[in-house]
Amino acid sequence: MTTQPLDTLSAERWARLREEVRRCELRRGAWYPVLSVAPDEAVLVVRRRGVIIPLAYLELTHTRPDRWTFLARERYAVCPNCAERVAVGQPPARMRCGKCRGSFEMEPAQQAVVMA
Repeated sequence: MTTQPLDTLSAERWARLREEVRRCELRRGAWYPVLSVAPDEAVLVVRRRGVIIPLAYLELTHTRPDRWTFLARERYAVCPNCAERVAVGQPPARMRCGKCRGSFEMEPAQQAVVMA
């Protein structure tokens, strides 16, 4: 099996956690390619394998995210390209990722992910 970097995967849908879930393999704020969606669950690509997650826990989109996810409570942002976490105080409008070198805007404050 060949490994394909996340930034080269194409998917019709992408998903991230809507809220904090215990014992879940997903990293908060990171987006994952969606392999399939059923009425109550979705199969996501997580560490190069399919993982089933209840739809109630997910935020889905039909386009690949192109903005940093800012997790307000934890005070870090997640790169939309490589899922690298970066500690931030006050999130800037635009930021370059030290890992993948991509430069992306920060998601709007009203969309920031606040985990309980």
